[in-house]
Amino acid sequence: MRTIIDQLRRPNVISNLLRTSTLAVVVGAVVFGQAQAQTKTPPASTQPGPTPGMMNQTPWFSSPQIRQQLKINEEQFNNLNNAYRKGWENYVSNLNKVDPTLSESQRQARMNELQQNFNKDFSAAWQQVLTDPTQRQRYEQLFWQYRGYTAFSDPTVMERLKLTPEQRARLNQFQQDWSMQMSKLGPMYQTNRDMAIKQFNTLQTQNIERLNSVLTPEQRTAWQQMTGTPYTFAPDVYFGTSITSPGVK
Repeated sequence: MRTIIDQLRRPNVISNLLRTSTLAVVVGAVVFGQAQAQTKTPPASTQPGPTPGMMNQTPWFSSPQIRQQLKINEEQFNNLNNAYRKGWENYVSNLNKVDPTLSESQRQARMNELQQNFNKDFSAAWQQVLTDPTQRQRYEQLFWQYRGYTAFSDPTVMERLKLTPEQRARLNQFQQDWSMQMSKLGPMYQTNRDMAIKQFNTLQTQNIERLNSVLTPEQRTAWQQMTGTPYTFAPDVYFGTSITSPGVK
C-alpha cells in the first residue's frame, strides 16, 4: 500500500500543494489517518500545524481525553483508526484529481463533496465498530461539535435546522475566517504554544457568539439536541498532520 508520504512525492501532488491552502471546522472540525499507516497517533506537538482548506490526517478521536469520552477500548480504537486511514488514503487519491483550473465556487463544491463522501464512508465503518447505543450517540454528538462550521453544510444539519440561504452564506464566511485564523495559529502552536492556546480560546468564544448571532432560538435548541453536552476540544486536536486542498490561493 502506498503511504501518504509516497503520494506527496509525486510531482503533480507537489505542484498542487504548492498552489494551495484552507481548513474546515468551528466549535468543535474534518479531519485524519496516519502518515505512516500506524494505528498509534504520534504526539501532536511533533506534527505540523494546519493550513487553510485541509482535513486532518490524524483522527479527531485519537486523544486519550476523547477516547475516554467515547469509552472506546483499544481494539475499537485500532479498528476505527484503520478504517479512518483507508478513508483518508482514498480522500487523498481523489484530492489529487481535483482540477486546479476550477473556479473558487466549483473547487469549494468539489471539496465539500469529497469531505461528505469521506464522512459517509467512515460513518458506515464506525457504526460497525461502535455497537453500544450510548457510544454511538456520544460519537455523533462530539463529531458534530468537532466539525464546527463545516457541519452546517451537511445535508442532515441543513434539513434539521432548516437553514436559509442567507444563514448558510454567513456560516460559510465564518468558516473561511476561522480557517485563515487557524492557518496562522498552526505554526505559532509549534513555537509559542501558550500564545497560540490563548488566541485559540478567544476564537472558540467568538465562534459561539457568531453561531448565536446566526441561528434562531429554535435552531439553537435543535443544534443543542444534536450535539449534546458541550465538549471543549484541546487545540492539539486540530493542529495535527494535515493536507491542503487544491486550488486555494
